[in-house]
Amino acid sequence: MSNSQKLEYDSSLGGRVTLPSHITTYHYAAGALQEIRSLIADAEQTTQRSSKLIFQTLPKHMRRRAMSHHPKRLPRKYRQAHKSQMSKGGNQPVNGKRPSRKYRRRPKNLMREYIRRQRQHIWLETHIWHAKRFHMVNRWGHRLPLASCDKTYRACYRASAQHCLLQDISFYGCVELRGSLEALRQGFARLTSPECGLGIAAKTFVSGRREGNVELFADGQYPQGALQRVSFMWRPLKKEEEQQQPEELAERTLWLWLHPSAAQATIEQLVQVFQLKSKKQQKLPLEEEKEMEEEDKEKETEEKELPGGIKEKPLEKPLRFWTQTKAFEVEPTYSNLDETLHLVLMQRAFSRFRLTGPRAQGVLAASLRPKQTENQDEAKADYCQAALQLSSPSELLSNLVMGYQVVDPRLQRPKKRTKAEIVSQPSSSPGNLLLNQPKTLPESPLWSKETRQQLAKGIMTTQAYEQLRQQHAVVPGSPCAFEQEMQAVPLILIQRPGSQDSSYKRLAYGCGWDVIVPAGYGMNLWLTLTMWGARPGGLRELDTVAREAGAEIHLPDTVAGVQESAATAEELRNRYFRLPPNKRTNYRKLAIASPFSAPWKHLVRDWSSSSTTSFYVLRHRQQLEMIDECLKRRRPCLPASLPEEALIQIHLRLVARGNVKDNALICLPTAADHKQRWHQFKRNEAAPVHVEPALPDLNERERKELRQSHKIQLKRLRARRVREKRRLQETANRRVHIRAANTAQLVRSQLETMCRLWLPTDPAELRDSVRRQCSREVFGYVRSAGFSFTEASVCAVGYVTAAGLQQLLSELPHGRGGKSPLMCLVRDPDSRDYRWASFQLNLNVASPAF
Repeated sequence: MSNSQKLEYDSSLGGRVTLPSHITTYHYAAGALQEIRSLIADAEQTTQRSSKLIFQTLPKHMRRRAMSHHPKRLPRKYRQAHKSQMSKGGNQPVNGKRPSRKYRRRPKNLMREYIRRQRQHIWLETHIWHAKRFHMVNRWGHRLPLASCDKTYRACYRASAQHCLLQDISFYGCVELRGSLEALRQGFARLTSPECGLGIAAKTFVSGRREGNVELFADGQYPQGALQRVSFMWRPLKKEEEQQQPEELAERTLWLWLHPSAAQATIEQLVQVFQLKSKKQQKLPLEEEKEMEEEDKEKETEEKELPGGIKEKPLEKPLRFWTQTKAFEVEPTYSNLDETLHLVLMQRAFSRFRLTGPRAQGVLAASLRPKQTENQDEAKADYCQAALQLSSPSELLSNLVMGYQVVDPRLQRPKKRTKAEIVSQPSSSPGNLLLNQPKTLPESPLWSKETRQQLAKGIMTTQAYEQLRQQHAVVPGSPCAFEQEMQAVPLILIQRPGSQDSSYKRLAYGCGWDVIVPAGYGMNLWLTLTMWGARPGGLRELDTVAREAGAEIHLPDTVAGVQESAATAEELRNRYFRLPPNKRTNYRKLAIASPFSAPWKHLVRDWSSSSTTSFYVLRHRQQLEMIDECLKRRRPCLPASLPEEALIQIHLRLVARGNVKDNALICLPTAADHKQRWHQFKRNEAAPVHVEPALPDLNERERKELRQSHKIQLKRLRARRVREKRRLQETANRRVHIRAANTAQLVRSQLETMCRLWLPTDPAELRDSVRRQCSREVFGYVRSAGFSFTEASVCAVGYVTAAGLQQLLSELPHGRGGKSPLMCLVRDPDSRDYRWASFQLNLNVASPAF
């Protein structure tokens, strides 16, 4: 190797490759020129031929990481090409920015959003107003107001007792039945019982003057199979209809108001009893077959002669039918085969408002102004005005129905909220109103379907009304000429008498009015009533008014009562197990068999001589009166015909201090308890009469061991997965992640076992576990409890067994407290204290007046 060449790495190893010591200039310039041309070509190349993405071709100072997802971050001229590239790759760029509130609040978009949100839960007409001011809950397929966001519990009671409480009960659905009076009477005779009170076809109700209440049962299952309590009203017959044919054969119209919890079950029973079929699908003969039948009618009637003089009748050709299906029905209709009886579901045809309190008269009188029309005579309007000027609704005929046509409620709305005043000197006395009642008083155009449709089409929107006011009103607040041309609004007013038994509850508490409004006018009337001083309430106030009246809306044996009890028990159970173990009430130590729900079936089983598990609430009026007579005279012999599975409703009131919660135990006192009561009464002591001794929890140690073993097992499984990950990581070329735990089934079984060890054993597994679960025998449970402002004490509504009530009467001490009220013991499920409570029987179980 020559000395002129530099020793290279390859030549030192004996190779043949050597590098030159210099490079030619023009060769270097040619290579650099080619690279420059390539760079210029890449920069000028179109996006269709480029292999890079659009946002990658931008200068580095303009590139952003979010450009691949948000095209608006690119320059405007590159956005369309960028969207095209992303769509070809299957990654459609999504703009995550929410539309502006201005866009979302446009009327068209807002209504579309409201319709979408009503697919799952039905909204009332006043939903928007309530949603801004009330806590909303999902109940019975509706979105309903529960309670006001303000602290209005006491204010709502004052309104119901002294002023006016307003509630929207439009979730009660209306069902229309049309048919002869005899057919309707025979059908409802299978669903009701005369032992519970007046039937649906009583003369006082058939005339249409009064609204009635009746308890419905499954077909032929009375007293079992209770469905719900329904309100009903009959359409009054006109003079022309009465003269044409007798009342029994004339077509009558009946409205039933059903609670949504049991509406479907009730409709199914009505369809079954009256043998109805839906008109959503109808079988109709083909038109071609009809024409062929008419053409060949003479040929088919001819008879063929056979040998021997025998004539053969032609064979009848069967018709072919086609099925007509209606995809959507505003008012679903059912009919029987001969089209003599019809059932129509009018779910959204009306709004129904409930006004409770003595000042409901004044609120209605200020909000409603009669309008003289052809359908409403002057005598009828004067009677309605005079009835609304009385001091209290209880002064009128109970459950009175009045048809009233008024001007648009917007015309009677004050500018600011004003308390309606009661007229000091009414035009007529209550006696004159009871005697001089117009015959056409219950008649109303709302009974006509055509009238309801015309009202819905002719209603003036609020926007149009305000625009006309701006154009025609010279002085603000003055009436305009166009307001006289607005259509009249027909209403139906229903009086509610309230409490009628002064010995049971305060007389006339809960009295008021129900107003039935056609669809479309609900919100207008609601705003007018609230502006005249009515205090709005929700579902909580419905239960409060019923409890203050000493009754209950949903009895425990009805469909709604069973559903509500199961939902409440599930909620309380979930809340209980969300607490840490050291914060949970140990019901085993308190000797409570069922802390979250009342086990009625097991309670009846323990008190009956047979092993029956069915129960029902006693509604037999005559038997209730006999039981009440025995209680008043302290006779231990109850009626012999009283069944063992019957539950008797009572109203309890705590004698001394203390509290009562829902699902509290009603127990029998012993002789020692009666003796202790008199000692405490003399010493003026308010201590509990008896304290339940704490029982040992036999499962406490087992729960502790099970919890420790479960933790150890989870740790072992975790360590096993970690070791597996490390073993795989040793031979893997990339990072190995730990395997998923897959212990969901193990954790679920552990939770079920712990729940079974925490709560007492199922009452169905143990004999006499409910009756003798504690040191005092249990013969009833509290259903609804709370502080009663009417009684100024803690009150509750409960149910007891007949055998337990008889044992209570037989164990009463003699010679003490001749006229003192009957007493029993009450204990909360989370307390060990027994306290005295007086009770009395509720005779008006089947049809309360609240």
